[in-house]
Amino acid sequence: MIFLSPTISFVSAIFYSIFISFSNVELLYVLPILYVLFCEYKNIFQVFKRLIFLNLFILMIFIVLLLQTTFEEALNIYLRTNMIILFNLTVFYRSSGYDIVRALNDLKFPNKVVSSIYFTLKMIQILSDELKSIRMTLRARGFRANSSLFTYEIYGNLFGHIFVKSIKKAQALEESFKLRGFHGRIYLINQIKISYFDLILLFLISMLYVKGFVV
Repeated sequence: MIFLSPTISFVSAIFYSIFISFSNVELLYVLPILYVLFCEYKNIFQVFKRLIFLNLFILMIFIVLLLQTTFEEALNIYLRTNMIILFNLTVFYRSSGYDIVRALNDLKFPNKVVSSIYFTLKMIQILSDELKSIRMTLRARGFRANSSLFTYEIYGNLFGHIFVKSIKKAQALEESFKLRGFHGRIYLINQIKISYFDLILLFLISMLYVKGFVV
């Protein structure tokens, strides 16, 4: 597998998504997708598996568009949506989310923006782990979800527990950072490193914009 820089991946994802959103589908626009798929060739089947799952929802949008527009317009929107999703799924397949924080920090975004996103991801991770732990406990106790009142009561207690847990975790995290002298900035030990593979990706994205301006 080829490792792309988080910063370059983030920038490429933004500019590619913006370009595809306002363009009609052409064969040339598939080149960046093919390239990132090549970089992530070992996980290509998992990427397409996720894309197929997401298409269950995209197809419903496509059907609605068919009723409101022509077939060509609906198909164009459907293809553009899939191209954007496939590109982003591939680029961020191995990302834990914190790569975005590093990318924003490298791009000199305001410290409060970087810190806010970091804490948001941290809380999502904590609550996700808590939810997995509770689900494993319920399965170990033989709980099976159905449409009974007991199931609804269990889910109600579960969401209530997670809500209270999130407040306590947020307060504990706030107190912890205050004790460490936090003043609105997260210090990350990383420097942006650009490889030849990153430059190729930037070139492919730039080529799309050059063609768009020429046309």
